[in-house]
Amino acid sequence: MIKKTTLTTAICLAIAMWGYFGLGREVQASPLTYEQAQDRAEFVLLLRKARQGDSEAQWSAAATYLRLGETSMALPLLASAAANGHVSASTQLGALHEEGRGVEKSDERAMEWYRKAAAHGDAISMAAMARLMPRADSKVAELRLRSAKAGNADAQYALGLELLGRGDERLLGESHAWFVMAAQQGHVGAQVVVGQQFLEGKAVKGDSAQGVEWLLRAARSGNPVASFLVGRAYLTEGDSNGEAASNYLRVAAEAGHREAQFLYGKLLADSKAIVDKHRAARWLEKAWSAGHVVAANRLGELLREPVEGLRQHNRARELFLHAAEKGNVDAMYNFAEMQHSGIGGERDTFEALKWYGRAADGKHERAMEVVDTLLGSSIKTSSLGLKGFWQ
Repeated sequence: MIKKTTLTTAICLAIAMWGYFGLGREVQASPLTYEQAQDRAEFVLLLRKARQGDSEAQWSAAATYLRLGETSMALPLLASAAANGHVSASTQLGALHEEGRGVEKSDERAMEWYRKAAAHGDAISMAAMARLMPRADSKVAELRLRSAKAGNADAQYALGLELLGRGDERLLGESHAWFVMAAQQGHVGAQVVVGQQFLEGKAVKGDSAQGVEWLLRAARSGNPVASFLVGRAYLTEGDSNGEAASNYLRVAAEAGHREAQFLYGKLLADSKAIVDKHRAARWLEKAWSAGHVVAANRLGELLREPVEGLRQHNRARELFLHAAEKGNVDAMYNFAEMQHSGIGGERDTFEALKWYGRAADGKHERAMEVVDTLLGSSIKTSSLGLKGFWQ
């Protein structure tokens, strides 16, 4: 078997010059280490076996070429191996046609190859067929179940989702069991779901330690959702994990996770350091640009602070109005306050009272106090009424 870690580009180029059918003479190569020379020699022997019709050698050589990105070199080897009944080669050809990698993208051709492998009990191909077939097809559930029972992580994850989607609480335990099977094989999506289920305590007894551990496994693979969930979980634990929470949220934010961008920006905004507040403005702006309404309000609050280089009352007022119109009660109060005081724009007490009232209807405590005060002042008139005039 070829050593993956020592098969270098230099060796690959030397091997490629042999080609599938080989050259009739020795190729002059650059100086190689002992391990590299051994790898090349082993691969040359593998190609010779492949040319002699050994399907396992054909598959191994093709798999090596695919790892190197040499799909065109792998295709004839895969075709020969599949023709000789090699199941994994058939599955790989199905995947290449499904992805359109090195060949024309075609679900029909992919299904042909998957069917050949599935006929020999290949779990990967059965899962792929279930994925490509119309949901209404009666064979989908059977293929998925067979694949899941055969140990395919993708099928186990899909089966868990299917059971979860039924909305039947009696199936929560069964769906969790399938997710765990997939997660134990390294399926990142399943690891995220299992982690969430342990944190929520719905499908299984709540266990925050186990939940975070599963999420950490997924986060280590670079999954931004897992990084966000780990960061959020650490936030609930207080200052003891504050730095870890910040690090995981930053990773998720950099990957484009909108909620992580907001929470990371909020953490930075709460810092006393000026440099952190400037960084916070950038992240909150990203989250707000992606449609995060609460981020718009928090950014407005930050721009209202007396921070050199950040203070923008006009911009803050605009952000509060936008978030208020989207239903954020904190923004309603903040916008009303700026209107009432005339900061960032013209003073408009009557309009301010309307927004105070809407925030009060949303159970904003300070807004309710202001409304009670203003309605008892000279602003109150018989035409206003006591409730609902701001609607």
